[in-house]
Amino acid sequence: MLRAVDAVDNLRDDLNDTEDGGPPQLRTDLLKLHQLAMLVFNEGSRSKVADLFEFAVELENQVLGMMGSLEQVQETLSHLTELYPESLAWTDLDDAD
Repeated sequence: MLRAVDAVDNLRDDLNDTEDGGPPQLRTDLLKLHQLAMLVFNEGSRSKVADLFEFAVELENQVLGMMGSLEQVQETLSHLTELYPESLAWTDLDDAD
Protein backbone atom coordinates (compact mmCIF):
# COMPACT_ATOMS: atom_id res chain seq x y z
CA MET A 1 0.00 0.00 0.00
CA LEU A 2 2.82 2.40 0.76
CA ARG A 3 4.22 1.90 -2.75
CA ALA A 4 0.91 3.18 -4.09
CA VAL A 5 1.23 6.24 -1.84
CA ASP A 6 4.77 6.78 -3.12
CA ALA A 7 3.50 6.48 -6.69
CA VAL A 8 0.86 9.16 -6.05
CA ASP A 9 3.54 11.38 -4.50
CA ASN A 10 5.50 11.05 -7.77
CA LEU A 11 2.45 12.25 -9.69
CA ARG A 12 2.01 15.29 -7.47
CA ASP A 13 5.05 16.97 -8.99
CA ASP A 14 3.54 16.64 -12.45
CA LEU A 15 -0.10 17.38 -11.68
CA ASN A 16 -0.16 19.88 -8.81
CA ASP A 17 -0.92 23.51 -9.43
CA THR A 18 2.14 25.71 -9.21
CA GLU A 19 2.96 27.60 -6.01
CA ASP A 20 1.45 30.80 -7.37
CA GLY A 21 -1.84 29.01 -8.15
CA GLY A 22 -1.12 28.53 -11.83
CA PRO A 23 -1.95 25.35 -13.71
CA PRO A 24 0.29 22.27 -13.62
CA GLN A 25 3.44 22.49 -15.71
CA LEU A 26 2.25 19.58 -17.85
CA ARG A 27 -0.74 21.63 -19.01
CA THR A 28 1.50 24.56 -19.84
CA ASP A 29 3.89 22.27 -21.71
CA LEU A 30 1.07 20.69 -23.74
CA LEU A 31 -0.09 24.15 -24.79
CA LYS A 32 3.49 24.98 -25.80
CA LEU A 33 3.61 21.78 -27.83
CA HIS A 34 0.35 22.81 -29.51
CA GLN A 35 1.86 26.17 -30.42
CA LEU A 36 4.90 24.46 -31.94
CA ALA A 37 2.66 22.09 -33.89
CA MET A 38 0.65 25.03 -35.24
CA LEU A 39 3.85 26.74 -36.37
CA VAL A 40 5.12 23.60 -38.10
CA PHE A 41 1.97 22.17 -39.62
CA ASN A 42 -0.20 25.21 -40.23
CA GLU A 43 2.41 27.85 -40.94
CA GLY A 44 5.12 25.65 -42.45
CA SER A 45 7.87 26.78 -40.07
CA ARG A 46 10.62 24.29 -40.89
CA SER A 47 12.95 25.86 -38.33
CA LYS A 48 10.68 24.58 -35.51
CA VAL A 49 10.38 20.95 -36.67
CA ALA A 50 13.25 19.66 -34.52
CA ASP A 51 11.98 21.61 -31.49
CA LEU A 52 8.50 20.17 -31.96
CA PHE A 53 9.60 16.55 -32.04
CA GLU A 54 12.23 16.87 -29.31
CA PHE A 55 9.65 18.45 -27.01
CA ALA A 56 7.05 15.83 -27.96
CA VAL A 57 9.47 13.03 -27.04
CA GLU A 58 10.27 14.75 -23.73
CA LEU A 59 6.59 15.05 -22.85
CA GLU A 60 5.88 11.50 -23.96
CA ASN A 61 8.60 10.23 -21.61
CA GLN A 62 7.16 12.29 -18.78
CA VAL A 63 3.66 10.91 -19.37
CA LEU A 64 5.00 7.35 -19.61
CA GLY A 65 6.55 7.84 -16.18
CA MET A 66 3.23 9.09 -14.87
CA MET A 67 1.47 6.08 -16.36
CA GLY A 68 3.97 3.82 -14.61
CA SER A 69 3.08 5.47 -11.31
CA LEU A 70 -0.64 5.03 -11.97
CA GLU A 71 -0.09 1.39 -12.92
CA GLN A 72 1.61 0.88 -9.54
CA VAL A 73 -1.45 2.32 -7.81
CA GLN A 74 -3.81 0.20 -9.91
CA GLU A 75 -1.77 -2.96 -9.28
CA THR A 76 -1.83 -2.38 -5.53
CA LEU A 77 -5.60 -1.81 -5.55
CA SER A 78 -6.14 -4.84 -7.76
CA HIS A 79 -4.23 -7.09 -5.36
CA LEU A 80 -6.39 -5.82 -2.52
CA THR A 81 -9.74 -6.12 -4.32
CA GLU A 82 -8.89 -9.68 -5.34
CA LEU A 83 -9.13 -10.50 -1.63
CA TYR A 84 -12.74 -9.26 -1.44
CA PRO A 85 -14.64 -12.05 0.32
CA GLU A 86 -17.77 -13.32 -1.41
CA SER A 87 -19.56 -13.30 1.93
CA LEU A 88 -19.39 -9.50 1.93
CA ALA A 89 -20.95 -9.29 -1.53
CA TRP A 90 -24.29 -10.45 -0.08
CA THR A 91 -23.99 -7.91 2.71
CA ASP A 92 -23.61 -5.15 0.12
CA LEU A 93 -26.86 -6.24 -1.55
CA ASP A 94 -28.69 -6.17 1.78
CA ASP A 95 -27.38 -2.67 2.49
CA ALA A 96 -28.73 -1.43 -0.85
CA ASP A 97 -32.34 -2.09 0.29
